[in-house]
Amino acid sequence: MYDAGRDGSPYKDLLERLRAAGRSKQVAAVEAMGPDPRVWSAEQHALYHRFVMATNPESFAALKSVVLPSLWFSPLHSLPDLPAFFQGMKLSARIFPDTAVFDDWADGTRFEVPFFLFQGAHDLVTPPGRARRFFDDVEAPVKHFELVGDAAHFAAYTHPDRFLATLVDRVRPQLTAA
Repeated sequence: MYDAGRDGSPYKDLLERLRAAGRSKQVAAVEAMGPDPRVWSAEQHALYHRFVMATNPESFAALKSVVLPSLWFSPLHSLPDLPAFFQGMKLSARIFPDTAVFDDWADGTRFEVPFFLFQGAHDLVTPPGRARRFFDDVEAPVKHFELVGDAAHFAAYTHPDRFLATLVDRVRPQLTAA
């Protein structure tokens, strides 16, 4: 369920970052969209997320220096796979309007399996406050919330050693105990 005030207003935070950067045209575009993502078009969602990424130096740097190079240099990908990545991003942009009205709690918060959530503390795409509230409402036999303090949206990419250590220390014991 959409709740404009529950996440410390990512919309207002974006406007403040755009104003601080002197980007008046982008401020006008975001203000014209309004704060309710349920009424945005797919193009507006894509624009909003592009502005979020562009005004979050950690996420933008991670995209350029970690995510894209990992696709380029990975032995698991070939050159023709790169356009597929961007096609996937375009698909995501088209489905944003449907996900804006998604209620994270609607399908329930009780799980019969271990539940783990890894979150970048500076993530402006998926704000950690909302992720933490959902985690706190979850009932599971085992659960763990990992807030990566010096990471943004791509925490697993920018801190792969810490991510792997958490998987080994927290997740693996739950899998081998079964």
